[in-house]
Amino acid sequence: MRIIKAIFIKQLLSYIKNPERWGAPATFLLIPFLFLVLVPGADMAILTAQFIIMFVGISMVGGSAGFIREDQATMNLRFMGMAGVKPYQYLIATSAVLLLVSLGILFLFGLISGHSGQVMINFLILSMIGSATSMLFGITLGLSKLAPFTLIFGILLGVGPVLATDAGSEIMAQIFYFTFTSQVNIALREDLSVLPMGAIQVVLANMAVMLILFVVMNARVGLDGEKLAKRGTARS
Repeated sequence: MRIIKAIFIKQLLSYIKNPERWGAPATFLLIPFLFLVLVPGADMAILTAQFIIMFVGISMVGGSAGFIREDQATMNLRFMGMAGVKPYQYLIATSAVLLLVSLGILFLFGLISGHSGQVMINFLILSMIGSATSMLFGITLGLSKLAPFTLIFGILLGVGPVLATDAGSEIMAQIFYFTFTSQVNIALREDLSVLPMGAIQVVLANMAVMLILFVVMNARVGLDGEKLAKRGTARS
């Protein structure tokens, strides 16, 4: 627990000090807030849903992958490995920071959307599960050779489902239907007085796949890439 706490504090301070991490989420919040103030009577639940999906897809994927890149660049992951930090400890601590940030931002999104009571609770459950899935995907991407394309994946997950819904493209809707961001997007536009279990089941299935990919990727390369480097040395 002491190790997890130390990593949590380190990652939280890193997030706060880095405007690139919280700049996009702040912007996604600001735009619907301005609509709330400047356009009275607008359907804020529908309008805000678009920016929630962008936050979940773009900010959470990019933010979690950003922690990996930063810790690799500063050699923090190597030092943690030498100090005996386990992958699950790093994952728990980093995830806790991202989930804490996500909870605060999504709660504000809920207020802007006009949610309260049971609707707010169901909204937070649905969107937080989506954020956790996005976070796992981002960390896994950060470990992989696809890390340079993190932004592209984030944009696809954050913008694709919104375009599929708002543009009325059946082809795009079919392509993105089984992605977790698409299921969150669809559920947010429906009645949230009842927890959308169908959407949650699909999102949880996505989360299970992301968790398996993280385990496989960590087993293959390690958090700091040391396993991959050793494998290359052995072959040469």
